[in-house]
Amino acid sequence: MSFKQRTEGASAPSRRKMIGAILGVVATLAATAVPAQAHGRGPHETHMSPKRVAAAFYASYNGDLAAGFERYISKDLVLHGFDGPNDRSAWVAGDLEIKGSLTGYKLDVLDQIVEGNKVVTRWQFAGTHTGTILGIPASGRNVHLSGISIDRVVGGQSVEHWSEGNFGRFLQELSAATPPSGK
Repeated sequence: MSFKQRTEGASAPSRRKMIGAILGVVATLAATAVPAQAHGRGPHETHMSPKRVAAAFYASYNGDLAAGFERYISKDLVLHGFDGPNDRSAWVAGDLEIKGSLTGYKLDVLDQIVEGNKVVTRWQFAGTHTGTILGIPASGRNVHLSGISIDRVVGGQSVEHWSEGNFGRFLQELSAATPPSGK
């Protein structure tokens, strides 16, 4: 007898009770199927591997980037950015500004290599410059930036981050004196 057949003849309170029992079983299965690190609790919790942490963080650039920073980047991060040591809040604000100012923004991870707790990620992103970035007004140009980052992951978060890339070229693309191609 199918679930539908069993519930059709049952009263509304009885159906609710059956559905509640099923939801309870589903919740129990989900709680045991999802590892402790995803819940962020437990005295003996294990964390995601460094590669999984880095992969999830870079994937957040194509989704909820603010949540990615919150979940995968330590509040005590040591940052070595394009222009030397910097701070976490400047990195977050800058990347959110760039993402929000490029229509069609997409980041692609080209390679990831793991050595111990360090993950090297070669990446690139592109989009159409339709908002102000670092005080540079929208140009309508298709722009891109590529780089290599290294994240040292401890306890499920990046605690140290290095980045190198073609940021100078990116700034030139944003502010070039010539109009975008095709216009």
